[in-house]
Amino acid sequence: MTALSSLQRYELMVSALNRALCEDTFKTALDVVLKESLALLGFESGVIRAALFSRKGEIEVEIANGFASLCFSGIYFDGCVCGWENNENHDGVFVSQDITKSHCRDAGFSSIARAFITVEDNQAGIFMAANRADSSPDPSSLQLVSSVMERIGETIGRIRQSEIQAQRAEDLETINTVGRLITSKLTLKEMTCEIVARLGAVLETDEVNVILYNPDKRELSFLASYITDASDMSRPEVYPLSDGMNSWIIRNRKPLLMKSDTLAECKKLGIRHGGKPAKSWLGAPMIYQDNVVGVISVQSYSKTCLYDKRAMELLNIVAGQCAVAVENARLYGDVVEREQEKERLYFSLTHDLLSLVSPISGFVRLLAKLPPDTRAENFGRILKNIVSSSEKITRFVEDILVYSKIKSGKLALNIERSDVLECIRSAIAVYTPEFDMRRLAVTLNGVDVSMGEGQGTGEPLIADFDVAQMERVFLNLIGNAVKYAESRIDVEAMVAGSTVTVRVADDGRGVPAGELEYLFDEYYQTAEKNKGVGLGLPTVKKIVTLHHGEIKAGAVQDGKGFVMKFSWPRTLSDRNLELENQRASI
Repeated sequence: MTALSSLQRYELMVSALNRALCEDTFKTALDVVLKESLALLGFESGVIRAALFSRKGEIEVEIANGFASLCFSGIYFDGCVCGWENNENHDGVFVSQDITKSHCRDAGFSSIARAFITVEDNQAGIFMAANRADSSPDPSSLQLVSSVMERIGETIGRIRQSEIQAQRAEDLETINTVGRLITSKLTLKEMTCEIVARLGAVLETDEVNVILYNPDKRELSFLASYITDASDMSRPEVYPLSDGMNSWIIRNRKPLLMKSDTLAECKKLGIRHGGKPAKSWLGAPMIYQDNVVGVISVQSYSKTCLYDKRAMELLNIVAGQCAVAVENARLYGDVVEREQEKERLYFSLTHDLLSLVSPISGFVRLLAKLPPDTRAENFGRILKNIVSSSEKITRFVEDILVYSKIKSGKLALNIERSDVLECIRSAIAVYTPEFDMRRLAVTLNGVDVSMGEGQGTGEPLIADFDVAQMERVFLNLIGNAVKYAESRIDVEAMVAGSTVTVRVADDGRGVPAGELEYLFDEYYQTAEKNKGVGLGLPTVKKIVTLHHGEIKAGAVQDGKGFVMKFSWPRTLSDRNLELENQRASI
């Protein structure tokens, strides 16, 4: 068989490199290059080791022929036990016959040929050939092999660009997929589950988490998690904003990348580490209109340096898309809630208005049917009932208007210094006819006020509050007590230090302990027969809250009777001092 010429060997190597498009074909090309390079140089054995970029990260490719081996890892001669220096000042293939160092001498080498493989002036690989006999390759062969080493660098660069383009295409598809999911009819949890599954596959990660942030409660909660090959929506974990990794991202409003041991990285940054340590970790904030709404994080428990600038850019984009999805879901939820609220409100208003209007209609028909000789003596009593019923309608409509203002944040308190006891007496007087009709004993600070009297209820209790709104609170609480009391209602108002406390109690059947926490929920109604629109107590709580106060419901004693107790800072200065103390404690 005719031996190949030097030029033919060169063309064979270049042709093999031109066909290299991926890791497998690159290895095949290197095998051809090594075999033909050794033939050109007249060496017995050799090794080519190169770093090839792929979507899985940087991978090391090594081809060996014969007995030669490298005594170090990586692509740099720095780890060589023989102490060779990198031949950075030598272009092309460098041949040495000064073999005095341990590894090469012990291997019986007499001649060594070495060369760098570079990509854009950065080292990307090494070539080494070894011979047991002294060898001095001719200059033309050295030039051809040096040229092939350059072509290996070009091939690595070409494969790298191809991988980068494929990676960008995959990232773009991920972004488009997330975009389609956002406009789909999936629920927020279903959609997020699909997103984290896609991210988990593209970034080849072990775990992906989508975490929502509630700025009002300063809480973080898991929305979706992707673990290995499955999505797990069963994580109810909720925890406060703290000094952990996800909290760091929320506070700093920027991504956090850890390329190696997360325990060590967290220690350097002063971040508290929670959960299982990872080899690689990356998180990005979900920001919508300058507000952080959550965090997306990915982590690998098996690979270091898995995430890079490209992964950070992709995660940032997806985090932004998820933020839009979360906001869209919130807005949609608000719309649905408003529609449901309208339906509940329309139903309740219709029911309550009918119950308030019906008595007036009944009284008018009764008045029309009275014999002429009895109209005079009954006229005043019936007219009084009509006026009382119309006043109830007025208060009902006013309550709805106030609730609407509170709900929209448009209710502004008119704080003034006034007498709390006088405000309570005014509210009690409204219900005097009901007290008389139901034979209820009513006391204010121990004094009987059933007949609308009560000047002996003590010295004025002066405080800062909105008289009109606080009277609405008293009217509501006393009105509820009237509905359920069996024989008596007791109202107390007192001052302890810088706090005003009011207590309204009745001896009715009370409210089951399991229902107490729901009493202040909008539209909630107990199972009792005396039902209303379900906005009274929510309105009461909101008014008390606007006064920076608190309200609680409970049993009078041993589960019997019912009591409402609320309090608020007595003066504006007391309120401001309380706010300063709260800020100082944060």
